[in-house]
Amino acid sequence: MTDSAITAVVAEALALDEAAPALLGTRCGDCGTLYYPQVVSCRNPECDGKHVAPARIAGRGTLYSFTIQRYRPPALFALEPWHPYALGLVDVEDGLRVIGIVDTPTGDIRIGMPLRLSTLVLNDEAEDAVVTHSFVADHGAGA
Repeated sequence: MTDSAITAVVAEALALDEAAPALLGTRCGDCGTLYYPQVVSCRNPECDGKHVAPARIAGRGTLYSFTIQRYRPPALFALEPWHPYALGLVDVEDGLRVIGIVDTPTGDIRIGMPLRLSTLVLNDEAEDAVVTHSFVADHGAGA
């Protein structure tokens, strides 16, 4: 990788400043509804208030569903060396269903497997290398 700084694809959606990455969302202060990615006001039709505040999203979850992507993504999201990869829907502990790359060999992926939030550097040979959230197998879950 080059000496350039690595930044998140969407800086407002991912915290990289601590030992473990975290997804950044918002929570309604009135009804408690959690959103990812962030929103500017509560969209719950049953909520009379609309005030939201920043919220960190749980980093552990369970794989709900996935698909294998067998095409090269656009340049910003280049994975080198390129190989088919999985996109998964993950039920995180906070009750949301989040989509992300499942950075695990595709043959090892199973519905219901425990996952934890991680990061994945994309386009790391370019000056504009970026990082995105991903999920990896959580071998310590339930231990």
